[in-house]
Amino acid sequence: MTLGEKIQKLRKQRGLSQEALAEKVTVTRQTISKWELGQSTPDLDFIAQLSDIFNVSSDYLIKDEMTEPDELPYKKRNYRLSERGKRIILVIVSAAALIAGCVCLICDYFTSDRLSWSLIVAVSIIAAWLMLLPSLISRTKIVLKTLVVISAIPIPLLAILSLLLQKSVIFTLGICITLIAIAAIWVIYGIFRKCKKNMWRAFGFALLVLIPVPIAITHISDYFLPQVQFDFTSDIFNSGITLALSLVCFGVDYLLYHRKGDAADEQ
Repeated sequence: MTLGEKIQKLRKQRGLSQEALAEKVTVTRQTISKWELGQSTPDLDFIAQLSDIFNVSSDYLIKDEMTEPDELPYKKRNYRLSERGKRIILVIVSAAALIAGCVCLICDYFTSDRLSWSLIVAVSIIAAWLMLLPSLISRTKIVLKTLVVISAIPIPLLAILSLLLQKSVIFTLGICITLIAIAAIWVIYGIFRKCKKNMWRAFGFALLVLIPVPIAITHISDYFLPQVQFDFTSDIFNSGITLALSLVCFGVDYLLYHRKGDAADEQ
């Protein structure tokens, strides 16, 4: 059974028209028709979407020798928002953000005859909206695009907040903390990309990456804010707990790895 025949069979089994399936995959009906007729082949991103929609493995769709989906162990369904659902959420979030910003600006102006704290709130709302935007408008590589935006937004946000509050330490201290956090986030993202088939191992390495982060932030804060007393003992205690959790994750990964090896030997 070819890929096109499988798509057509699964579509009919689920009572979907070509138009309905096209809307779920965010392509045209003609594209679905070409896939089913074998005139074109969906790329890997669309294969992954079809796999989720039909609740079958990608291997079943790609490999011709796998003919009957009823014989396959159906994978656990991943629930994802349709493009229409994303648009609805985007409209609701945008409207809520706009209303909240306007209410803050109006209240601030009529209570103090000028704009002060409301500008900080408005800027923060805009920054949060921009960070959320990629997850609602992107069709592929959502996590990567979201991380790019999250990495880019804090620097101009801190600069604006520093100007509004007229405190340069907000920018200098904020930049140092932000760079540490962003570096940790990207390292963790790389770990999960590398170890996506071994999630417990990925969690273990991610926790190891997090150990020095609060310690570094506390020392930097102590440097920029010498008048504030920071508790370094709690950082050491939290690092110990994080290390213990990391070792637990590695232990679970080790047990699962050897369990799979024993199962393979028995077969």
